[in-house]
Parts: sequence; structure tokens; C-alpha cells
Amino acid sequence: MREKIDVFLPDLGDEVMHEVTAFLNDDKTVQHVYLMKDKICSTATIKDIDRKADADYVLLCIRPTKILMGQFSLERFLRVAHDTQALMVYSDHYAMENGIKVKHPAISYQIGSVRDDFDFGSLVLIEAQAIHDYVASLEEEKEEYSFAAFYDLRLFISRLGAIFHIDEFLYTEEGLDLRKSGEKQFDYVNPRNRVVQIEMEKACTDHLRKMDALVDTSFYDKPDFEEQNFEYEASVVIPVLNREKTIADAVKSALGQKTTFKYNVIVVNNHSTDDTGIVLNKLKQENLKLIVIEPERTDLGIGGCWNVAVHDDRCGKFAVQLDSDDLYSSPKTLQKIVDAFYRQESAMIIGSYRMCDFELNTLPPGLIDHKEWTEENGCNNALRINGLGAPRAFFTPLIRQICFPNTSYGEDYALGLAFSRRYRIGRIYEELYLCRRWNGNSDAALSVDKVNANNQYKDSLRTMEILARKAVNSGQEDITPDDSFIRFFNRQLDIWEEVRRRYGDLKNVQTRELLPSIIRLQFNPARIVSTGAKTDHKTIEKRPCFLCDKNRPNIQMAKKLDKDFQLLVNPFPILNTHFTIPARRHQPQAIFHHYSEMHRLLHENSHLMIFYNGPKCGASAPDHLHFQAGTMEGIPLLQEWARLSRSMTKLYSVNDEEYLARIDNFIVPVFAIVSIIAESDRRLFEYLYHMLPLHKDETEPMMNIVSWRIENKFVSVVIPREKHRPDCYFSHGEEQVMVSPGAIDMMGLIITPREKDFKKLTAEKAISILRECGISREKMNMICDKLKAEDEEELNMKHQPNVTVGIVSASKIHFILNRPYMAKGTEVNGEQTVEFSEGAILWNGNLYTQLSFHPQSEDANFSLDDVTIGVNFHWERKETQTFLGTLCFIVDSDKICAINELPVEKYLESVISSEMRATSSLEFLKAHAVISRSWLLAQIGRRLAHTDAGNDFFAFTKTDDTLVRWYGRDDHTLFDVCADDHCQRYQGITKETSPQASQAVKATMGQILMDGNEICDARFSKCCGGISEEYKYCWENIRKPYLSAVRDSKDAVDSDSQSFPDLTIESNAEKWIRSAPVSFCNTHDKKILSQVLNDYDQETADFYRWKVSLTQEEIKKLLAEKMNLDLGDIKELVPIERGKSGRISLLKIIGTQRTFTIGKELEIRRALSESHLYSSAFVIDVFDKNKQGVPQRFELLGAGWGHGVGLCQIGAAVMGEKGYSYDQILLHYYQGAGVKRIYK
Repeated sequence: MREKIDVFLPDLGDEVMHEVTAFLNDDKTVQHVYLMKDKICSTATIKDIDRKADADYVLLCIRPTKILMGQFSLERFLRVAHDTQALMVYSDHYAMENGIKVKHPAISYQIGSVRDDFDFGSLVLIEAQAIHDYVASLEEEKEEYSFAAFYDLRLFISRLGAIFHIDEFLYTEEGLDLRKSGEKQFDYVNPRNRVVQIEMEKACTDHLRKMDALVDTSFYDKPDFEEQNFEYEASVVIPVLNREKTIADAVKSALGQKTTFKYNVIVVNNHSTDDTGIVLNKLKQENLKLIVIEPERTDLGIGGCWNVAVHDDRCGKFAVQLDSDDLYSSPKTLQKIVDAFYRQESAMIIGSYRMCDFELNTLPPGLIDHKEWTEENGCNNALRINGLGAPRAFFTPLIRQICFPNTSYGEDYALGLAFSRRYRIGRIYEELYLCRRWNGNSDAALSVDKVNANNQYKDSLRTMEILARKAVNSGQEDITPDDSFIRFFNRQLDIWEEVRRRYGDLKNVQTRELLPSIIRLQFNPARIVSTGAKTDHKTIEKRPCFLCDKNRPNIQMAKKLDKDFQLLVNPFPILNTHFTIPARRHQPQAIFHHYSEMHRLLHENSHLMIFYNGPKCGASAPDHLHFQAGTMEGIPLLQEWARLSRSMTKLYSVNDEEYLARIDNFIVPVFAIVSIIAESDRRLFEYLYHMLPLHKDETEPMMNIVSWRIENKFVSVVIPREKHRPDCYFSHGEEQVMVSPGAIDMMGLIITPREKDFKKLTAEKAISILRECGISREKMNMICDKLKAEDEEELNMKHQPNVTVGIVSASKIHFILNRPYMAKGTEVNGEQTVEFSEGAILWNGNLYTQLSFHPQSEDANFSLDDVTIGVNFHWERKETQTFLGTLCFIVDSDKICAINELPVEKYLESVISSEMRATSSLEFLKAHAVISRSWLLAQIGRRLAHTDAGNDFFAFTKTDDTLVRWYGRDDHTLFDVCADDHCQRYQGITKETSPQASQAVKATMGQILMDGNEICDARFSKCCGGISEEYKYCWENIRKPYLSAVRDSKDAVDSDSQSFPDLTIESNAEKWIRSAPVSFCNTHDKKILSQVLNDYDQETADFYRWKVSLTQEEIKKLLAEKMNLDLGDIKELVPIERGKSGRISLLKIIGTQRTFTIGKELEIRRALSESHLYSSAFVIDVFDKNKQGVPQRFELLGAGWGHGVGLCQIGAAVMGEKGYSYDQILLHYYQGAGVKRIYK
């Protein structure tokens, strides 16, 4: 082999190094041998190696020790590196310990080998390019380490390629650390090493972040400590095997705890063969708190014994660890641990322990408190170290769900990692526990092979955990989701054998498809209890209510949901997971005041459906208010929902996404309520409720309801009823069919408790039963007619909504919190910076997918630097601007977007102040407040409706010679509106809100423009030029009656008629634009203009009629840069189509090489200006034609400023000065619309 290796060794002095360097210099694979003065753990040393290394590979000695190479060992290193294509290789080795040559095998490297003390031995061979790449990455990150450089290097290498273990003994090293394993294992918690550990933690955290395996603790779930009832608050769990000398001390330590709650001690004696069992039996006779379990299985490790204990019915809410040879350090330990669960809202608590001998004398390193743990990053740093501390305590329902691995080493560490992925781990840093070391102790001194086996296993745990965290961060669901309902359900079945059998029977239950996907039968004999139940008043009065606490069997568990309702597992199930949700107080079945409970339950349990049976619509307990819930599989109505919902007829809409509808293509007519927020859901239901017929002697309209979630939408299907039970239910003999339809039956899954009914029922009979109980088409129509009659009494919003405003987008954003704000649970103030890093938001050294700063007072505000005003317009500039309300940051492609969230009315005060001057007339400002509010609320509704449809910012048609494109305002999917003129100019409180603007907003609060039942898309521009434009000439080809052409003049208002020339005809447009007809917006009154044109807008001198001159070169350059068009020299600009205001919507550009047509108006304005032409209402004059007849200069004479659709701001300001009221102004520009208040 040719020379391929540069060797870097620690400089241990000439006497030690002479022999080694001589040997290496003689080896044909070695190019250079360098002696390093500094330790390899520093960045400076790694950079020095990078500068010197010019061979293909680098051999590093990473320990300050003398090395003796084995036979052809360098060739072997090199060959394996080449053959495996690994970036780094290492091998087993020998060590000289006290003059004896001892084997030191290594373990294989894996994804989870992120411990900073991973034992590679002394020698590693690294591909030189990997080192060069690493050092180059340091230049980008500006990172310098004093202790963690090699650790950071090998983590970097592991992300790039393979690290390979050669299972051969290739060299001998001088043994340096001859301490026992029990002493070495605590180096990472030694306070003297704290500075080193901080660096190691940073390197590990960066590594996990780059692997997308970092846990963001701000998204932790909080445990629900009331999700199940426990007889005991806590249990001390002691697994034991052959500890006759120590078990009595451990048990007495646990039994001696002084607590304010009930607890027990559970010892799992894992088939001890010494006198451990005898000792335990004696202790058990002396104290009833002690529970001794000997498991049936004989293959259990410590983890398996833990599983036996926590799954025992007697286990407490919190399971607390005590090893069989250790002690609690005081009688207050258990109380402190349980208190910490509640105080820290944690799913696991870890305390601190002291190493001691049997006489309780302290052993090095003394108190082990793991203060390296931090609230934000402890869960990530836990992957770098080999232990978490003791004693360890767990919230029992979660252990039952996750379970310990059945091992006798690392089982607690595995649980700690799994818990820390989703839940907070609380810490207690005072001494709680005594860890006793003795000669028979399993951890005192371990062989190399045993240490390797332990490390290999813990590395595998870390591998599994890192992969799991990557999966979670990529959006995959955990195999055991955090669901207290399901844990409650599983526990109930664990302890109630009879009910467990019934649920087991459901897996084999007989079903028949009568009509595919429409009607299905289920033969369920257990349901005879409810199907056959008598629900008349006398019978109900006589029997005890089976939903009341005092009458339920003791074995039936109850979970408190809130102050009004609790959760039970339904003991007679129809569904694979079936709950009953009774009111905690005995009260009649009634929905009106409790419907919102369904929305609340779905908000917290999106995978379930919730259903309600009216008192005479399937409720077997009509005297006790209750809902039911369950899984959604096998329900025809839900399975067919996509098809059914396509043919819904909307009856009333709160907005585009929240509405009441009817469905006529199901077995029976039904209503559907689709909502997003609880308030809309409640109001829509109440609106429908009052329209449903109330039968004689009934307390509420007869109905069934089923509700479920589809992503962020809540769907409730209301099934109006005519009858409780069909006539065939009361028949005799063969005519009888015992079917008592409830919500499930009415949704198409008919339950038959009798086999003969299951077999004989036909599709026709099933349909007739459901239709007999449901309402007829005629009654459905009557209800809908009543709804239409109430249409004038439309639902309104109860409160004003919030608006989200996109302010600025950049890779780095600097801002100042001028008052206290709350972010990630911490109060913050003053200067802050966020920047885009690795696809996330970097703030204060941590990465977040989204970040919000919430104001802690009403006047709290923040200032953002470099906010652009007038994007792509002629007045574009950057300013520092200040805003009220919440500040949110989200990732937008490769940048961070800053979003301001605040109430609509506060937003409008800023908009009106930004758009207009304080000197504006009050009526003009009130008119602008109404249209700004109308446009904003319409925009919010459109954004929600278009989120799933993608970005609608522009639409276009394009051919080889045509591009027609229009730009809408539906471009924003991350927020409702932007802060710039493309939406509405919003500057927060940068400029003081004028008292006039504030008064105008308050005077019109909640008022919007309506076109029938639709909020008007209230467009506006600076100056229409004398006639406003129709919507279709600027955007898509649809007609909006209220956005039609309007003559902007006093005569038009006073006569209430529209008369103006047809400017779609070119000759009329030429005459109109070259003249300056009298119009409201034809004014040079500086007082009026200052109302509309703020400082930077007043730089524009002309607007009603204007002139722009373009040279041949300028127009060609614009077309090349803006449109990527090369048409040769431009010969003509020819209007092909104009709108009613004279604005060009199609413009043909004729060049010497080709002709191209562009549209609509904004595309034309963009193409012929560095920013935007004032409008597309212009005529063209040409000058200075050359010999080929090509003009060298074009002069555009134009009219108006902006698209001209809707309200003309300058015209409206003039109307306000002339004494017109705000509603007169609005109804002039928006013909046929009306003003309506929708909230107060």
C-alpha cells in the first residue's frame, strides 16, 4: 500500500514517544507522524490536525497513553476503512494493567451511541475529508470547544456516514484508569467536571437537533392525575431476588414513611432461593401495609417484576422505586415525592441519592443530584448520559400503558427516556435515598464484558428512543397515544371480567349487510337489557337509577370529566370502545343546556364520536342526563359521510365554514351542523332546536344527535324523531320485531338482541322501521320553511373576532418587547432576536416550530425592526414599527414570519389612522371603518375556506402569445391579512391613533356591508378617475352586483341614477381620459387630499390625471425584467379590452420580432413600471419614430390611482366634507348593498 495515513499522537516526551514514532515512520502506510502538544478535545487541536493532514486518512490517538501497534495493524485499519467505506473505524485492543496484558473488547457503534464516554479505545482511523468537512462546518457555525471537540467531531461523522467496529485486537495501550466500574460510572455527575459536561451537552443537543430528534418541552402533555380512581395514593415497589441480608432494612425504610395519604409497600419476590421469603413473611405479619407478591412467571427480570406490581389492583396512583439493598434517607421521602408530582405537574419524579457503605458512611462521589438536568433540555441531555438518578417514581396509569422492558439492567432508564419524550420529568435535588455499596452488590465492580453488555443495551435503548423521537417530529403518531380515556377503558376491562368478556364477544359478533354501506344489523343478545327496558314514568320511578353513583356496582370505575359529568365504561357495549357519560347529579335527560358538552368532549378527544339519545329516542335511562361515546368504525352514516355531505343543502351560514344544513339522501331526513368554534356550534344548535316540533307532553323535541371531528371541524348530525319505538316492537308473535332505535340504529347500525329478528329482518322492513321513527320529508320541509321565515333574525357573532396580520418575513428578525410578555412559560422583556435555523425558529439557543409572545397587560406592545412599507410601490421604505397584542413567529419556507394577533376593532383603529389623516371628516372615517371591517371579515372567511385548496394569490391563463393574470388578496395562508397596501395598510401604534379614527371605529363597531346574506368584498382604491371599475375587469370573470361601475359625481348621487359614457369603446375612453370631467375625486384641495394621502403618498402630485414617459430602451428593459419577454423593438401598445372605467384589461404589445398580449389591470401596471403604474386607465402617444417606424418614446396619459373598484377614497373624502353621511357614501359606491351590525 502507498502512504495513506497521517498519524497524530499525544506528545508524552522523547523517552516515551521515540520507539512509537520510529515504528510508525518505518511503516509504508504512514506519510507523516505528528506529536500533539494540546489535547484532542479542543477545537484548536482539531483545526490544527485539519491544516496538517494531507493524506487520505488520519490516525488519531485520543488518549494520552503509550501505544504498541500489532502485526500489520495499520494495514488492517486501512483495509477495513476502504472495504466498508466507513468514515471512521476503531478496534478491540489490549491494555497493560499492573503489568498484566488484559483484553479490552469494544462494542459496535449505533445511532444511540451518543454517550460522550463511548469507549473507542485509544486509536481511531478517520477519513481525512470528513475532518476537513467538519472544520468547514465550524466556520459556518462559529463554534469553539475546549473539551467537546472530538465528541462533536465523531457525532458529525456519524451523521455523514458509518462508524465501524473491527472486532479484532489490533494494538496495546498502557492502562491509565484502573478504577472499578462502580467508581467510573459517576464521572459525569462529578461537580468538578461541570464545565466539561456543559460543552458535551451543547454538542449532543446540536447533534439531536440536526437529526430532528430533539424534544421540544413546550409541547409536553400534562398528566391527568384524576383520570382513574385509586384506593392508595402511592405504592413503594421493591423487586427482590436473594437479598436476605438487606431486604428487611429496605422494607422497614418504606413502611416507616410518614404521609398525609394512604400508601402501601409492594414487594415482588422473584422466586428467591435464600431466606428472603421468610424475612418478608415475618414483616408481612407485623404490618398490613406490606403486600408480597410472588409472580407466576419464572422468566422475569427487575422490569418484569415492576410490571407485576403496577398492574396489581392494589397499586397506588404513584409507584415509587426502592431497590432491595437501599434505603429512604428520611421518613418524609414518600411525602416529598408525591407532593412534587402535583406541584411540578410531572408524570415522573426523580430524586437525589447519596452513595454510602453499610454503616451509611458517605462514599465518593457523595450526593448525586443530577443538577445537570434542566427544565428545557434535560430530556435531550438524558440521551448523553447513562443514568437519571434515584429514587424514581411514576404515574401508574402511564406505566401500565408503556410498561417496563423485562430486563434487570436499564429498565428504569428505558422508562425515563420514553416518559421524557412526551411528559415532564420533575426533579427533587435534596437527598431522599441512600444507595448502599457492598461486596455482594451487583454494581460495585463489573467485568469489561459485563460493562460492554450494559452499555450495548443502553445504546440500543437510545437508538430506539432517537428513532422514536424522529418519527414523532416527522408527524407520525405514537403507537400508544396519550389518551386517558383509553387507559381508563383498558383498566376497567382488566378488573371487570364479565364486561371484558362482553367486549371480547363483540370481536366475533354476527353482523348482516342489508344494504351495503347504508343498513347493517348486529346480533347482540346483551343489549336486551336496554332494548327491552321499560321507560314509562311509573317503571322509572320504581327502579334505582343505574347511572347514579350509589347504585352502580363497586367494580365499575368512574372518571371525573368536569364538575358536571363523569365517564363510565358501558357494560353492555355496541361499539368496540363504548363509554357512558352521565351527569354527576341525577337530573332528567335534556339536551338544550348541555349540548356544548359534546363540543367540549370532542375538543379533547378527537378520535371518538359522542352521541345523545333523547328521553324517548333510545335512552334507557331517561331520568338521568347522559351522553354516550365510542369509536366510529362500522357506523354507516359516518362511513358514508363524504358522499352524504356532498349533497347537503345549506340553510344558514355563520361563515363559509360554519353552517346548518339539511341532508335528504340518507335513510331519514337529518340536519347537519358544521362548526369550528364552540360558540358557533351552540348558537346553530339552539337556532335549530327552537324550530323542531315539540310533541304533546314531551319536555323537548324528539331527536338523536351524533357528533364527531374531521380535523378542525366539528360535525353534529341531528336526527329529528317522530316516534320512540316502531309499531312492530309492540306486536305479538311473528309480527313482533324487538328493535328500539337509538342514535346508533338511526345511523344505520340496527341492534337486534333476538336472533330470530336478526335473521328475518329484511332491508325493506329495516328502512320502514327507521322511517317510522324518523320524520317524514313533509315535516322536514315544514321545519326548513320555519328556518327560512326566521332568516331575518339571523345569528350574529357574540364577540368580535381576532385578526392575524403578517408584518415582516426575514431570515433574522430583531424586536423589542416594550412591556412584559410571556413566552414558553417565562416572562420576557427588552431586546430579542429570532432567526431561521435548520428549518425552525432559533431563540435563546433553542429551536421551535412556532413561538408566541403573549402580552401581560392591555397596553403591552412590541417594536419590530425593518418593516417594509409600500412593497413594490414607488414609496417603498423600511421602518421600525410598534404594535399592540400578541406576537407570533412561524416558519415560512426558508424564513421566519412575524404575525401580530389582536382584536378586529383595535386593528381597524390602526388601519384607519394609517390610511387616513386625523383631519379627515368623521363620516368619511366611519365609511372607511365599515368597508375595512367588511373586507377583513370576508377575507378571514375566505382564508379559512381556501386553506385546503392551496394558494389563490393569482390565477392566470397563458398561451404562447398571451398571459392574462389577476392578483387576488387570497394569497395569505399563514395569516389573515398582511400589513401592507396589498391588503390594508396597518402600522400598529407606530403612529398615534387619531381620536377621530378611534371614534369612527367605535361608532360603527360590528357594522359591515352585506349583499343579502353575504358579507361584501368591500374593495377600495385611492382614486377611481371619475368612474369606478367593475370587479370582473380586475379579477376573475364573475359579477358582484355591489362592485359595479359608478359615476363618481354629485349628480349621480342626487339623482340616484347612473349615466356615463361607455368607456369599453376605445374612442370614448380616449376622449374621457384626455379630459378631466367634474368628479368628487377631481380635486386639488390639499386639506381634503391630506385626509387620504399620508406623508409618503403626498409625494405623488398627480392622480386624477397623470402622465408617464418611457423610452424604447426603458420599455424593453421593463418587459424583459418583469415579464421575461423579448419582443424586439416595441412598435405599438394596443388596448384590446377596457373596463367600464376605461381601465385596460387586455393590452397587446406589438414588437418587431413577435406580438404578446397581457392582462389584467395589475399585470399591465406591473409590466410598464419599476413598481406599479398608477392605473391601467391610460391612452398611448408615440414620439420620435426611426426610419423603420419604431417609436423611441411612449407617453402614457392616465386616469385614477389603483384598480378603481368599490369605494374611491378621495371621492369619499370629498363627500364627507360636503356633508354626506357615512351610509350615503357607502351606498353610493356599493350599489344595492346594505349596512348591518353583526356584533356589539
